[in-house]
Amino acid sequence: MPRLFERLLVVTSFASTLWTLTQSRTITAKTHLVLQALASFQGYRGLFPSHESIASRSGCSVRTVIRALEAAYRLGIVTRTRQRQRVSGRVCNGVNRYRLIIKPLEQARAAAVHYTQQLREALSRRKQAFLSKCQNDSEPHIQSNFFNTEPLSGAGMSHNDLIRWCESIGYRGST
Repeated sequence: MPRLFERLLVVTSFASTLWTLTQSRTITAKTHLVLQALASFQGYRGLFPSHESIASRSGCSVRTVIRALEAAYRLGIVTRTRQRQRVSGRVCNGVNRYRLIIKPLEQARAAAVHYTQQLREALSRRKQAFLSKCQNDSEPHIQSNFFNTEPLSGAGMSHNDLIRWCESIGYRGST
């Protein structure tokens, strides 16, 4: 019996969190519907519905479900654990396991983890684009020159140029 009470408490608390976010216009009404539908799948073994199941229960499209879940990840009220499974010798995506987060500190931590992951992916894509551009460039020395330049000072000159300029005007520094 305590498990049922805990489950109801989590869903009720999550519903009140959703209501607060909707009233403050932090999330849209459709996002509210999608997240309520997600919470309705809560069972004692966990929470792992497909996007299609959430879409049919909420009356929204699969794309709306994905957008709503992304908003929930950003806010830190839902976390996702991606699971992989081996099928015929190949590793494929399995079901996503979701977790509803109610405590504010846990929400902040979950949002930070989500933003960190997004930043890593963006930096990786940017690095790949930069390296492919450098490899496709007709001049092979561009990449090496880019990484081996002298650091610029606040005046926009390299350190050595700034020293030469100071010497040319007779500045010797404070004594």
